[in-house]
Parts: sequence; C-alpha cells; structure tokens
Amino acid sequence: MKQPNVTVYGSQTCGDTLRVRAYLDLHQIPYEYKDVSDDPSYDDYIAALNGGKRVLPTLRIDNQTLINPSDQELESVLAQATEAR
Repeated sequence: MKQPNVTVYGSQTCGDTLRVRAYLDLHQIPYEYKDVSDDPSYDDYIAALNGGKRVLPTLRIDNQTLINPSDQELESVLAQATEAR
C-alpha cells in the first residue's frame, strides 16, 4: 500500500514541530521536512495556506492542509489518505 505524500513545514525550535515529526518517525511514515529557519521563503507559503498567519507546524498531506494538528487528528487524516490510495 502506498503512503500519502507528507510535507512538514516547521522549525527545529518549535515543540509542536518536534512532536509531529516524532509521531511520523514513530509510525514510520515518510515525510519531507522544510525548515522555515533555514529557508524563510517558506513563510509566505505557510501564511497563504493559513489565512495570512504563520503557524507551525503546517502539514500538507496529499492535497490537504493541517495546521498544528493533534496526534489524533494526524492519525485520522493519515488513515484516510492511506485508504484513498
């Protein structure tokens, strides 16, 4: 079964980003990580996804945007995306 496409936009200094990445790592879900501290150009992209606000972490799972999701929300969206594949 194919995994969904997951991109995490966050920062190494953000506790919620670290939590989301730890969740994905624990469940062996591959993802691409974009650190806004390394590339500030991601700020505009994140703001466009979040109604003008820079909220970390922001995730793109296939074509869905999650803004600082709880572990339960992340689990649910990943399950739905995996089933859709």
